[in-house]
Amino acid sequence: MDAPARPGLITRSAAKIGLDPFELFCLLVLTALAFAPLIALASKGRDLSAADGFFATDQMQYLWWIRDAGNHVLIGNAWDLAPGERRFLHPGFLISGLIHNYVGISVGLSYLLWKPVAIAITFVGCLLYVRRLVIGKGAQHAALALALFAVMPVVALVAWTGWGGKPRTYTFGFITGEIWSAHYLWGYLFTAIAVFMIPLVLLALERWRETRRTAILIWSAIGVLIITWLQPWQGAEIAGIVIAVELLRALPRLGGRRPSWLMLAVVGTAAALPAIYYLWLSRADPGWKLAGEVNRAGAQALWAWPWWAVVATLIPLALPAAFAYRLKAPSWQDVALRVWPLAIIAVYLAPTGTFPYHSWQGLMLPLAILAVIGVKSLPIRTPTWAVVIVVGLLIVPGTAHKVEVFYNSVHSAADPYWVFPGEVDALNALEQDPRPGGVLAPSYSSLLVPGRTGRETYVGPFSWTPNWSYRATTANDLFEGRLTGQAARDFVIDSRARWLLADCRLKDVSALDRSLAPLLAHPPERFGCATLYELRYRPDMAAAAGLPDQ
Repeated sequence: MDAPARPGLITRSAAKIGLDPFELFCLLVLTALAFAPLIALASKGRDLSAADGFFATDQMQYLWWIRDAGNHVLIGNAWDLAPGERRFLHPGFLISGLIHNYVGISVGLSYLLWKPVAIAITFVGCLLYVRRLVIGKGAQHAALALALFAVMPVVALVAWTGWGGKPRTYTFGFITGEIWSAHYLWGYLFTAIAVFMIPLVLLALERWRETRRTAILIWSAIGVLIITWLQPWQGAEIAGIVIAVELLRALPRLGGRRPSWLMLAVVGTAAALPAIYYLWLSRADPGWKLAGEVNRAGAQALWAWPWWAVVATLIPLALPAAFAYRLKAPSWQDVALRVWPLAIIAVYLAPTGTFPYHSWQGLMLPLAILAVIGVKSLPIRTPTWAVVIVVGLLIVPGTAHKVEVFYNSVHSAADPYWVFPGEVDALNALEQDPRPGGVLAPSYSSLLVPGRTGRETYVGPFSWTPNWSYRATTANDLFEGRLTGQAARDFVIDSRARWLLADCRLKDVSALDRSLAPLLAHPPERFGCATLYELRYRPDMAAAAGLPDQ
């Protein structure tokens, strides 16, 4: 009798970490996709700002939070150039801040250290949930690929045909971006961690239901606490899922099982504590109150999700997923799977909270699993080649469009992805100067200042800057030569900044030199392509902003 064929190298390598070759392939592709923007940016050989997502503004905000948390534990608003208290506590940014302070690595690197963690939790969360709920290797592979990589193809269709112009492309880009799992790995690492902890906690709670082991319930509660602290929307969703599952399974039709009031109490409390904290922040802290106002549903002109656009986006998976609801849900996890998309919709439609669009994050995992289960339930046999084509269409065009959008975001130079040598030197000078005072800069380079120098700025992300439109527009007019003379000087004095930073995008600062000359403490300092202006000291400068990292 012939000896059985020895598994190939790839199969053996995958088996060592508990995967089959396709699962290993998905892990490698996910890792490559997560690091692709960073590698592409680093290939230019420039100093990176540590932003590697569609909106560098968000990552610049995170870098300040890391720096401030490392110095003070609690985080304050650095984007208003005004006195204020520190009230925001975030476990992830605090850990990064402590690593930055005590290990000595840069703030940016201390944040990027979370990327491997986010990749691992994303992959393991999707893999284990797919294995638990989908029967058959081929079906599991299809569900895993869709959960990790699917980008609804309507966004590519709209963008590449020009149907509806840029506003409609933005709408579909917005919707698909919120539900694309890999998107969270492009700069939103704590989002990825929170979203894909949900399936891990759901699996743990199901296990606790079977074993009643106290340690499992404790770890589940800690998981819910972390999820809610990192992403309140997902915290509300997992609490809603658990409550709904326990109550639904009490119905005679679903088994008439007695709800676990202990589980409901523990999970509800774990989700409520961070939620109450965020509610308090939104009432007590001016910065958080401002962020809540400017990020409410529909607060910006382009923030519109027409129902037909949501349907057009989701229909390729939502339609087959609907067939899964015809089937019985015999286990706790089967019910949780079916409740999950409904919990997302409920949080999205809730009248409380801010930026409800984040509630859709994580939808792709339950939707992909339900779609595969729904297709398998149909009385037709789907050829493998047809499945491969459909899965490919749900992944490749949309992903290609997202890569194109990222490329355009970088080359539009609207946000800082790199820090040029002159800017590095100017920022270092601001950081090392021991005197108090804040900084006025264009909206572009203002994003770099707090995370790099520990100083406050007059302009920052619109979520945290009072009267952002006026401040950003006027600051840009000043540095780009459209605001000059006495009007320019009045604006600079009103800002209460002590320094002005002209970044390397500004090719001619002669008008700025002339306008500021009567206010300067000494001639401008040139750092290659960047210029630093120091104004004559006034007491209100120190009242607006103290020492670096103070």
